[in-house]
Amino acid sequence: MFRALLTALLCGLAIVAGDALFRGSLLSELRPIILSPRNQAVLQPPVEIHWDGPKNMRVVLTPVGDQPRDLGVHRSPYEIGTEEFVRDGGYRIELQSTVLGDWIRAHRLFQVYAKPPPPAEQKEETQPSEARFLMQALEAVRRERDRARGQAKRYRHETTALRDEAARLADQIDQLQTVQDQELVHSDDLESRLVQLANEYRALSEENASLRLRLESVIPCTVWGYYSYPRPNTIPPTRQIVAVTDSQARIFRLQRDCESVRREDPTASSTCFCVGNSWGR
Repeated sequence: MFRALLTALLCGLAIVAGDALFRGSLLSELRPIILSPRNQAVLQPPVEIHWDGPKNMRVVLTPVGDQPRDLGVHRSPYEIGTEEFVRDGGYRIELQSTVLGDWIRAHRLFQVYAKPPPPAEQKEETQPSEARFLMQALEAVRRERDRARGQAKRYRHETTALRDEAARLADQIDQLQTVQDQELVHSDDLESRLVQLANEYRALSEENASLRLRLESVIPCTVWGYYSYPRPNTIPPTRQIVAVTDSQARIFRLQRDCESVRREDPTASSTCFCVGNSWGR
């Protein structure tokens, strides 16, 4: 029984000693504790950071909604210059171990403003000016709206005029298309008539050529003859006659037949001439 009590007492003492050891020295040496600035504090740059724990820590500054920026390894206390705060608003400061990195770290959130925020009384005093500014902005928005409405109305009128012009041009195009179609039909009729006339002309030319061949084949003179005195030695001589046949009563159809007989006839008194032609003249 006494041994059990002694064992329990020794365990309790060991626990108390270990907790004191870790909280007092080892824990503080491993994990930093940020002493300032306070969490959610509103500050003006530059900002000075104090921490308890490891001497050398990597300082990382992150603007809310932006990418973190490594400020390097520093010792406590460390002052963050004004140039590091690119804008007013919330920031996150993070301390990281140079050896273990994210395993040993601590962070703090605070806000930085280049100028201190005005007190409540000043805000109340500025409300009329803000109201006046809002009224001016509202008037500007109304003017812009009226201008936009005027432009929209002008655009509607221009659109209507363009539509009317497009409709008029479409009607003219339809009329021109109709006239073109009519002219095309008339052109087709003319072309058909021209083809018909060409066929008729070709037929007439062929008929004319045929008639010319027939005319060329017709003998222009059908009867030849010459003047003669049957009895030229009588006193008075006999009356002149036209000889159109030879001694065998064959009619002279060709001039050469007439000439051959005339040269042999002593009663002939003229050369051969046409007595009867093909056209009855």
